[in-house]
Amino acid sequence: MIALMTTQRSFAYVILAIILIGGAFVVLAQMRKGKAELGSEIELAPNRKDYLPDEELEGPKLNKALWTAFGLLVIVALALPMYWLAEPGRQDGAVETYDEIFTERGEVMYTTGAQCVNCHGPKGVGGTTKFIVTDENGAYVSSVTWTAPALNNLMYRFSVPEVKDILTYGRPGSPMPAWGVKGGGPNTDQQLDTVIEYLWSVQITPDEVHKQVDDAVKAVDEGLYDRMLAVREKNKDVLDATGPDYTRLDRADELMLGEVLFQLNDSTTGTNSYSCARCHVPGASFGKPWNPVQETAKGAFGPNLIGIEDRLTETQHFNLIMNGSEFGKQYGSVTLGSGKMPGFGLNANNATTDDVRKFGPQGMLNPEQVWSIVTYERNLSQERPDLAAAKQTEGED
Repeated sequence: MIALMTTQRSFAYVILAIILIGGAFVVLAQMRKGKAELGSEIELAPNRKDYLPDEELEGPKLNKALWTAFGLLVIVALALPMYWLAEPGRQDGAVETYDEIFTERGEVMYTTGAQCVNCHGPKGVGGTTKFIVTDENGAYVSSVTWTAPALNNLMYRFSVPEVKDILTYGRPGSPMPAWGVKGGGPNTDQQLDTVIEYLWSVQITPDEVHKQVDDAVKAVDEGLYDRMLAVREKNKDVLDATGPDYTRLDRADELMLGEVLFQLNDSTTGTNSYSCARCHVPGASFGKPWNPVQETAKGAFGPNLIGIEDRLTETQHFNLIMNGSEFGKQYGSVTLGSGKMPGFGLNANNATTDDVRKFGPQGMLNPEQVWSIVTYERNLSQERPDLAAAKQTEGED
């Protein structure tokens, strides 16, 4: 295709040169002819002279005109197919060039414009930032170190429109401000699009995503890690993780694995981006999980999960973590999704027009890991009876 485009361009240059040179000769010839006519227009004016006889006009003169027209027709007949054949490659090249330009501009925005790098680290590996926690009246509570999630796996759990929404409106109660004009921020939609294009360029592969999670489990309990992989291998040909053919870990292992995954918060490895506690437990993002709300004030973006077993069946619970929620679409029995709950088991951008990297359908977590989180969350009422009692008292009030 590149060779074809080069040939097409060379051919066009030749035609352009012929036209320019021929045009120059015509102009010079007319200028010289015009000088000879000065002062004797009556004798030399073309329309006053005898023209060619019919034999010459309808013979050599006509043949010359016809052959000229035929030659031009041949040029057009050859040039148009060559242009047509090369056009898809030219369009693909233009798209690729624009993508590269957007990625470069996005990197500038990430590093020096919006300075996302200060919180989320170089190439989105995750990091920390200082944050002032305030109460509902804006009064100072404490100064904390907030773990900012890794963004190099962001496109596995959020669709591109959801990422755009987060960038535009930010995350209330966290160090993440609104960056889009619609949310009160300084950046246009196109600038946010360039940031998204850059984030696509730093996404790690599915194997790297799963290795991060698996290594975090292995660091806690190598035996649990081995049993987790054994279950994964046993289920490799099972298509429905909610069906009777799927083999789960035993309950003790699911509780342990679920707790590990629920509370992941290591900013140095990027595993804090897999953490459930970041959104569902006030204070988890800055090292004060489960503390009274008066001490943490803010930090929980998602709902309280204690008592979730009373709101969702086990299968509904699994599907919610696996697939996430969509705005305005029902999940569970009576709940409408907000679109803010990401799916951790399936790639949110797979098979969409926004899917730049085409990594496939697999998300950040494997089914046995999702089932473990389900079991752990449904056991929180027993795990944290103090909070369950407080929640019940609040409900009675």
